[in-house]
Amino acid sequence: MAALNDEKDVRILHVEYSEDDSQTKHVHPDLKLDEHGLPLVPQPSDHKDDPLNWPRWYKYYVLSLLCLLAFIVQFGAGFVPAAFNPIAKEFKVTKQQASYLTTTYTLFGGITPLLITPYVNLYGRRPAYILLTVIAIASNIGSAYATTYGGEIVSRIFVGVGASVALAIGAATICDMFFQGERGRFMGFYALAITNGPHFGPIAGGFVSLNLGWRWIFKLNAIMLSVVLVLFIFTFPETLYSREEFSNLEKHSYWSRIAFRGKVLDRKVSLKDFTYNFKMMKYWAMIVPCIYYATTNTYGSIVFVLTASSITDDLYGFNTAQNGLLLGIPLTIGCLIGESCTGWISDLLINRYARRHGGYRKPEVRLQLAFLALFLPAGLIIHGVCVQHRTPWIGLAVGMVVASIGVQAGTTLTYAYCTDCYKPQAAEVSTMINLCRQIYAFTIGFYALPFGETAGYGTAWGVLAAINFVTWLPLLFLMWKGEDIRKRQGEPTWHKDL
Repeated sequence: MAALNDEKDVRILHVEYSEDDSQTKHVHPDLKLDEHGLPLVPQPSDHKDDPLNWPRWYKYYVLSLLCLLAFIVQFGAGFVPAAFNPIAKEFKVTKQQASYLTTTYTLFGGITPLLITPYVNLYGRRPAYILLTVIAIASNIGSAYATTYGGEIVSRIFVGVGASVALAIGAATICDMFFQGERGRFMGFYALAITNGPHFGPIAGGFVSLNLGWRWIFKLNAIMLSVVLVLFIFTFPETLYSREEFSNLEKHSYWSRIAFRGKVLDRKVSLKDFTYNFKMMKYWAMIVPCIYYATTNTYGSIVFVLTASSITDDLYGFNTAQNGLLLGIPLTIGCLIGESCTGWISDLLINRYARRHGGYRKPEVRLQLAFLALFLPAGLIIHGVCVQHRTPWIGLAVGMVVASIGVQAGTTLTYAYCTDCYKPQAAEVSTMINLCRQIYAFTIGFYALPFGETAGYGTAWGVLAAINFVTWLPLLFLMWKGEDIRKRQGEPTWHKDL
């Protein structure tokens, strides 16, 4: 049977409707269904090496490795801000300049995937994970031994290049293995990894900087990435698979599947392939969530990470370890609460809709949980007011918990909704989400502290909360008219077999 990646195709095959669209008359005999009797999307091939057909335990293992890599690269990013003060003193620069070690990392982490996406859709996901992780390890070692501020900046740029792969194609890898009706839950696990990495990082970074010196931050990050690299080399399989080119992995031994064999798909990379990332941004179901998520990640996570050291040093005289604890624990707690109310519930909602509509899982149904994202501006305002009025540290902690509930909900819904809408283009979708997030986060280091110090943190954080709320409002329009808009705009024509 022809590959089915589109919900419309599945709906046509699954049922024939009466005029009132209420009675199911026929189920296509060749359609593959899940345990609830709903059609699987995409339809898996009959080949055992199709990642959609892998055993559940194996999918979970691969997902765990992916989340581990994503967590550690983000953990490494969060490692550094806790040590801004000692780094600034050693290189004789300001704290603002020390924060550029994170913002440059962020910028190049967003740009690099634009160059690698065409290749991961041809040579596979596995080579990119391995090669770029090697670059991240080498660059972290360079960061540990840099003797000048300029050298440190350059090494951090290359760390960003290497770390970008897990953030850019992670969602595509999940789409390679999991069906639409279960994707929200697994996107949620991935979202937890990428949002909580920067939150755990300051906890460890503070203690490491205090007891071992700030250079050990980079050494430990290189060691952790090296362990993950070994696991990827020997146990992480290729997940790229064409529903049409069935021979690409079929009947290969375990060792041959994890060895580099050149092209996975029999195609050529052309200049046109490098335009696909940007072509995705003409679709409203992509650009609206991307803009929203850029403000969500920046104002609900990065702003705290980059400003915490200066704020708590001024208000409470905290050392690096205390800074890390105040930053990491509340943000992590909030993200855990947010995810407990998002990913798996969005799967329940979309599958319930499918049972009532002939197996059609409408992506916009997931956006019914978008109200959870409003915790972010509320928490940001609480945090800003508490800083401005110099309240005890518990006030700041409460604000961060509330804000991170919204961050986690917004992250999971963005990834799940966009990949639902454009699954065959999941690599481009993931890359553009990452680009918007990283580019916007890059800018926060230049204005967050000056804005807070000049306007007052209550006012400054209130403005950021208002910006996030304004970018949230179009999600309501997508919830209402998103399906109609997608039909009018049509679908991308490339990668239809993935």
